[in-house]
Amino acid sequence: MPRPFIIAGALLALALSAVACNSNNGLLAYTTPTSAPTTPPTANPSITTAYVKVTASATPVPNVAVSLCTSNGCAVPANVLQQLTTNASGEVEFTAMTPGTVYCFFTQTTASGTTTTYQQCTSNWQSTSTSNPLTLGT
Repeated sequence: MPRPFIIAGALLALALSAVACNSNNGLLAYTTPTSAPTTPPTANPSITTAYVKVTASATPVPNVAVSLCTSNGCAVPANVLQQLTTNASGEVEFTAMTPGTVYCFFTQTTASGTTTTYQQCTSNWQSTSTSNPLTLGT
């Protein structure tokens, strides 16, 4: 093959490869989208009920007193707003609560002579339901 054809073929191949590299092979280049900002859940202003479940080793505990208290905790009797006893499924339902308020939920269980205390203070009680209760216990 004459030398001019070899040189012309090489230049043509080089030109085609440059075009192919710059064309992204027909694919469009996209920038990676930024992730959406994360915001804490907003309290639902219409929910006024909290569901609490008491467990021991993941087993529901019936007939146990559960207290609903102010955000100052349940150590002082004046802070106790309501006290209910768990049903056969180890659950209680507190009503007439103020949305967006921090409440404390408190219970004590006794097994083999040992008393164990559980208390959880949260404003997240508004995300509870019968299928997703706030759990006190182990």
